Amino acid sequence: MSSVPLLETLPIGTAPIVTLVDQIFSLLEKVSDEAFWNALFGDRALNLLKRYFGSDVVFLGFIVYLIPIITYHLNSYWSWITTYIRERMYVTIQISKEQDGYEPIQQFISIKTSHIKSHRELEGRCFFDDDDENDTLGPSPPPKLRLFPLSDRPHKIKYKGRTLWLTQKKDGGTGKDNGTYYSNDVKELLTMMSSNPCIRITMFGRDMQLLKSFIQEWINDHYEKESGKLTIYKCMPARYEAFEWRQVGSKELRSFGSVILKTGQKEAILKDITTFRRREHWYSIRGIPYRRGYLLYGPPGTGKTSLVQSVASKVKMNVAIISLSGSMDDEKFNVMLQEIPRNSILVMEDIDHCVIKDPNSEKDTSSGKISMSGLLNALDGVVAQEGTMVFMTCNDVNRIQPALLRPGRIDMKMELGYADKSQISKMFLRFMGEDDIIETEEDKEKKPAVVISESFKELCQKFTDLIPDLYVTPAELQNFFIMNLIDHEDSLNVSDGNVPDYSYLLDHVPAFLDSVKRDREQAAEHKSNTNSSSKPAVVPNKSDTTTTTTTTPDTPTVTTTLDDEDTSPMTSQTVTDDEDFVKDLDLVTKK
Repeated sequence: MSSVPLLETLPIGTAPIVTLVDQIFSLLEKVSDEAFWNALFGDRALNLLKRYFGSDVVFLGFIVYLIPIITYHLNSYWSWITTYIRERMYVTIQISKEQDGYEPIQQFISIKTSHIKSHRELEGRCFFDDDDENDTLGPSPPPKLRLFPLSDRPHKIKYKGRTLWLTQKKDGGTGKDNGTYYSNDVKELLTMMSSNPCIRITMFGRDMQLLKSFIQEWINDHYEKESGKLTIYKCMPARYEAFEWRQVGSKELRSFGSVILKTGQKEAILKDITTFRRREHWYSIRGIPYRRGYLLYGPPGTGKTSLVQSVASKVKMNVAIISLSGSMDDEKFNVMLQEIPRNSILVMEDIDHCVIKDPNSEKDTSSGKISMSGLLNALDGVVAQEGTMVFMTCNDVNRIQPALLRPGRIDMKMELGYADKSQISKMFLRFMGEDDIIETEEDKEKKPAVVISESFKELCQKFTDLIPDLYVTPAELQNFFIMNLIDHEDSLNVSDGNVPDYSYLLDHVPAFLDSVKRDREQAAEHKSNTNSSSKPAVVPNKSDTTTTTTTTPDTPTVTTTLDDEDTSPMTSQTVTDDEDFVKDLDLVTKK
């Protein structure tokens, strides 16, 4: 066997490597020599080290203490090396759950996961398919199972020839830095420690713009599928008594013509909204807060909520609903109003039934957590969100404090009262088959007008004459039409092209009015019992009553007057009290 050293047999060109290895060996030989340590520490120190490290107990304790320190630094160096390599070989985008793009990416992951057969462990979630057209023809269909990857596990997919890794993390670490946060409030500490779910999308390569374009495609595809629908958001309780905006569903856009109000009412609100939306610069240069508030008031069933939905559909906006009950307080309400979903109309329903504290009143013993000052500051305070449109609904406007009704908080008030003769006639035409009536110039361009026969017009006029003016709500009239159409569905022969005979409706009007009368009597009795068993309500001071007139360029003038003698609004239309209504309706039915 040759005695030539192994290192000398290496190929030509490896001389630097040979030199380095030789130097390492020389260093190890020096370190292992006792003379090296004697020269370094001296005889006395070297003898002490020999004495202590010669003991197995001392040596083992030193190793136990040293190994965690070495391991920690090795892990830190390894993490730094892998991060350095990953940053130069991969690109990553992280989307937190609070972002609007989180749900579209979730849907994309679900679709991709269901097409991959190599997975062995997945998470299943059940959803109801709202697009099933046959769900009303039989029993309710069962929910459909969708598959999602487990949390904190990379999920490999192929997209347009690229390999992507999708990871759903329970805590993405994108929240605020809480390292120097101190608090004595346990709720705040729990909120601080709450998780922050997110999705991480990683792609091999260094083209960040390409990965961004992929994610944008997923988001665009999701919103294209949702286009043509009205998205409903609601302020829902979250963990640790917090609140968050959640998408609770989507509905088909409601036709603006499907809501039948008194002449000019819905057109006035629509014109005001469209004018407001295109005048942002106009508000800005004049220093006016870019916010708009609307109050719809009137008896239940007069179309307040329906009007909000139809207006939102018409101007292509969504609806965000918030309630003032429960654990909602001033601070949480203020935060939620600053985080209203984009392009949404804020809706606060039945504001007159909300329990609101009045800190200036010594007689206020309500259990509500929202104060009037907190509500007012959230609506038009310094931190109020610009571009907000707020719709409030109520039954009795007299129960609302005048401070909430002033311009800047409520800019336009509209009473939706009982149906007049025009509403009754239009509703008859719509429900009795003439639902293609052309009402706008835009609709006239899309389809021809419907020709109404003279006999049908006469029937409509007879029906309108039988229903008293301003005595029934549109909801009651709608229910009357629906119930009678269902009861006589088999007798209406339209298969041969015959015009259905709706004259039977005239015979059912007296029974309908009797039913309305009983409902009114029951409501009046309930109101009387409630007032007798509860404390009297705090009536606003007469000095607070004012007359306000609000005008904006190109918008109609809306005036609300509060009389000194009677604190009820003095408008062109007045909501009739339940007791007076019952008396008048009794006279009509007797006639």
